[in-house]
This record gives sequence, structure tokens and C-alpha cells, in this order.
Amino acid sequence: MSIEPRARVAPERVLPGPVPMAPETAAQQRVVQRICARVVPGMEVGVAELPPGGLQVWIDTPAPPAEHESWVLYHRMAREVALVGWHCEADADRLLVLGWSAACLHNRVRLLQSGLRRLTDFGPTAQRAVQLDGRDPDGRPAAELVADVCASIERRLRWPERLAELHGFERGSGLPHLQLLLAQVTGLEAKVAGACEEHLVMARVLARAVCEHYALHADLIRAQREVLAESRRWVHASSMIRGSATARPSSTGGGRPHMGLAERRIAASVINHGVPRATPAAVTPRVGHADLEEGAR
Repeated sequence: MSIEPRARVAPERVLPGPVPMAPETAAQQRVVQRICARVVPGMEVGVAELPPGGLQVWIDTPAPPAEHESWVLYHRMAREVALVGWHCEADADRLLVLGWSAACLHNRVRLLQSGLRRLTDFGPTAQRAVQLDGRDPDGRPAAELVADVCASIERRLRWPERLAELHGFERGSGLPHLQLLLAQVTGLEAKVAGACEEHLVMARVLARAVCEHYALHADLIRAQREVLAESRRWVHASSMIRGSATARPSSTGGGRPHMGLAERRIAASVINHGVPRATPAAVTPRVGHADLEEGAR
């Protein structure tokens, strides 16, 4: 008896599993999650990868908000996310976060430059720190009071919280012009973060000094007046320096050099500031065009 041989059974096919999310997409998702959670506090925000590329964001609550309210919330989230440099599209149902936008990155550069110019003015921070931001020092440990004052000033500065949302996020692009913009943004962010840290250092020093003076004299107004008088020289020290060769022209600085807090304290501690405004004509050497160009550098 002949037996027909059995047909060969094809091996079982293993269906491919879900494709793991790219590290840069996962990092972008965390950043967008932080930003949107700040914009809509008290609400759960869902973030997921968009199949063609990008992210989609939605408000993940059991009772969804009304259409008008959700439209407002999604557009607020779109505005804050776009300030990082991404192109966003929002409607009443969800927010789409797509790729880098040259227009949005240019806008971020302008915002960072404007913030850096504002941070050169230490006066408002000094006033709030000396006034202890309206807090009463009676019956409170000095360390706790100083920490509260610094936290309040940090919230007023706004930039530290927004820059912290981008912590650990490596930004890049395959397009050269976007690479240049991202590099410029990263450099400006580092400068803004450093300027904010100087404001917080100054606030900590002044608030602690007020607490120490108050502990000696039990007169808060006197303590505030004395600490503010001591700090006024180095808070406004940039106005003492004129005609510096390192001065960088700006629309608001009147040609003064950009000075950090440590530089201002050093400038306030020396006797002679800068160089004379004019040199007598009799001793002014005549220079050629080459010398002028060399001095301009």
C-alpha cells in the first residue's frame, strides 16, 4: 500500500510587534507633556505618537470640557508648545505637534534676546528681595523665609520654569538652516539661565542680609533701607562704565557693556571706571584705516 507523502507545512509566521519609539520622539513627548500640564493644571493630558510623524495631545479626563472651553485650552497649549519652536495645529478635539518651524524658532530667538535684555536690570529683583516680597519675618526661621523669597522671585522671572521643562532634551534637525537656528536658541537659553541664576543669587544674599540686620535691631524698615543702600552701588554698576572697548551696542543699553552680577560688584569696588571720554587733540595720534579696523575688533 502506497501512502502519499505529507505536504510540507510552512513555518508559522511571527507577526511583527509594535515598533519601539525613537529616543528623540520619547524625549519630545516628555517635554510636550510638561508644557501642556503647566498650561492646564489639574487636568490629565495624554500625549501619543502620530503615525505620519509628530505627536498628538488630548485632554484625558472622564468628563471632557465643553467645546468652547476645549478649543481655548488646546490653543493655549499650542501657543506654549510653539514657543519652543515646533509647528502646531489645534482644534476643539486635540493638538497636533509637528516638526521644527523656522518661523517659530526665529520667534523664540527674539523672545530670548528680549528676556536677556530685561534681565540686565537687577533693580526690581533687588527691591523685591529687600522687601522680602511682602513677607513678615517675625516668628519665622531666616532660612525658610529666604527660600520662600527666592521661590517667589523665580516664579516672577518665568524663564527658569520654562527652561527646566527642556532639561535633558537634545534638539537637532537634518536641515542645515534649522540646525543653525537650534544652535542659536540653545546658546541664548544658556545665557538666559545664567542671568536668572544671578538674580536668584542676589535675591538670596539681600534677603539673608535683611534678616540678619532685623535680628540685630528689630527694625525692619531700617534693615531694608541699609541693605538696599549697600547694594545699590553694585546693582547699578553698569552705569559707571563708559567708553569700554568691549561695549556692545543695543537698542536699550545705550552702548554699555553687558555685565553680569559678579562683574558689577567688581566694577563698584574699584575707584577708576572706564577710560576718559575724549583725548586732547594735541596728543591724539593719527591712524590709518588699517589701525582703525584693528581697533574696532
